Amino acid sequence: MNGSSVGPPLAGVPYMDLFQTQIEGIARHIRDTQIPGIREAMKIAYECRAAGGRLFSHVLVGHFAMFAASPGVPGQPSVLPQRADRNISADYNRMKPGDFLLTNGASLINPDKGTIPDVGPDEARARGAYTVGITCSYARFYKTPVGAFVPVKMLTSLEQICDRVLDSGCTWSCGVISTPAIPQFKIISSSGLSQFLVYWACTAALCRQIGTEGADDGAGAAAEYLDRALESFALIREHEFELIDRVARAWTDRVLLFAGAATHPRILVYGHPQVGKPYEGTQNMFVNEAYETAAGSMIMQPYDLYKSQLQPSDIVLIGAISPADSDEIQVARYAQQIGAMVVAFGPFAEREGAGTLRDYVDAAIDTHSGDGAGILDIPGFAEPVCPTSGLSGNLVLWLLTAQWTYHMVQRGQTPNFWQNYWEVGAHEYDDRAQADFLERGY
Repeated sequence: MNGSSVGPPLAGVPYMDLFQTQIEGIARHIRDTQIPGIREAMKIAYECRAAGGRLFSHVLVGHFAMFAASPGVPGQPSVLPQRADRNISADYNRMKPGDFLLTNGASLINPDKGTIPDVGPDEARARGAYTVGITCSYARFYKTPVGAFVPVKMLTSLEQICDRVLDSGCTWSCGVISTPAIPQFKIISSSGLSQFLVYWACTAALCRQIGTEGADDGAGAAAEYLDRALESFALIREHEFELIDRVARAWTDRVLLFAGAATHPRILVYGHPQVGKPYEGTQNMFVNEAYETAAGSMIMQPYDLYKSQLQPSDIVLIGAISPADSDEIQVARYAQQIGAMVVAFGPFAEREGAGTLRDYVDAAIDTHSGDGAGILDIPGFAEPVCPTSGLSGNLVLWLLTAQWTYHMVQRGQTPNFWQNYWEVGAHEYDDRAQADFLERGY
């Protein structure tokens, strides 16, 4: 696993640049190719709703997905209501002809994922609900190579079990960056970002149709949302890359300086609890995305697991979707008292002065997502809808991970990453990688 064992690291483009380019390309792909499909899918959703049918959203597979659009997210109008408790079987039991489901494919009620195919969306179709899928790295779709997943995951494709499929532009195996010491798979995931660019574009289109009673097909609203997301991403590239690189260098220095200590330094991620059923103790989109996710680094752990053992060599990363959450400020203040390095990302630009999270951290990275709430003013909705704060925050989380990895690779010390456990050979790889991680601490 150690990068030093495979010769000198390759010089080249910083990983944050590579990742940003990939994500911007995905967003443009959705804007340039998927809006007609989004428009038509949301037209069916609008007609179902107008005729008394119910709309369901199960875009829940994936670490970011579980909380990215949960109730309570500022700007979430819940016209495509996520099943935050993940009890999707209760939804299936209610579905009937005239209903509508948006999903990212795999079932969450499968009693034995190792031997039984994922047929979640088929449950809806069997009951007569119109089913729209969003391509997902955890379910077979047209990009998935033959034999790439374990056999049970190759039996059914998203295209086979949905009435319509929207192409999120995600890669089949989550990661998008190749690094010399990990030839088995690509690292740094595109999965959450790609799917929720589609989810929020769908929400924008449906809101416009609802607000105009079907007079406007919503294509313009979907395009506007995607353009605004791209603008946020571009501002991060323009204004935050220097800071992201400085933070990544500091993380590298700290991790390697204390690597020989009795207790290895950790990167601990925190974000305030969101609505939804906790997943392995996590209840926040950024914490969940960082922790044991495919194509993600093993060093990132939930802050709540280690807060009672926090040490000065640790790094605390706080992900925010609002500038002054009291829980996040409390964590930042405590971590600084201990002496840990504290970094935060969030929508800080529009809230200056005392009392914001940025006042209590060593480095604050702006996500350029307004005030963190919705960004589209749509007739019929009292508040702006469709935020970019979650997407921009997710982008920064992966940019930091990518650039820290780049600097570690440059020093011949490639960190360990998780392979998607549905890929052939992943279990064996992850076991070896985790053993190396526990020995080295990164």
